[in-house]
Amino acid sequence: MLRLGTEHFLVMQALFSTFGINVELLIIQAVNFGVAMLVLWYFVYRPLLKIITERKEKIAKGVADAEAAASARAKTEGERAGVLSAAEKEAESVVAKAVDEGKVERATIVKKAQERSDVMLEDARAEAEEARRRALAESEKDIARMATLAAEKILKQS
Repeated sequence: MLRLGTEHFLVMQALFSTFGINVELLIIQAVNFGVAMLVLWYFVYRPLLKIITERKEKIAKGVADAEAAASARAKTEGERAGVLSAAEKEAESVVAKAVDEGKVERATIVKKAQERSDVMLEDARAEAEEARRRALAESEKDIARMATLAAEKILKQS
């Protein structure tokens, strides 16, 4: 069996020499290639992979932060709409209350004006009655005086 392995090796060596391939040089280059691959993997690929992973994490964090900000903005918009709605309702309530108070105040003012008007009308009637009474009294005095004068005149003539 050893012989078969050696024969096989010799056949391979003859084949490589036919094509001009140096087996020792090929093995050395394969080892050099392996060492170069290990060096590149250790000094380039691993750091590059680390940088890519960090960037991926930063991007994922940025996306998550953006989604959280969008969610917070939507929540804030909802709260703002609720506050505005409540403020509008409160403003409507205040306006309605002010209108009601205005109506009550108007009714009070109209009532007081009516009362003053009634008092003034009553005073005017009382003054008119007093003036009529005085005029009647004066008329009675004038009629009595005129009657006296007329009686005197009639008596003087007779």
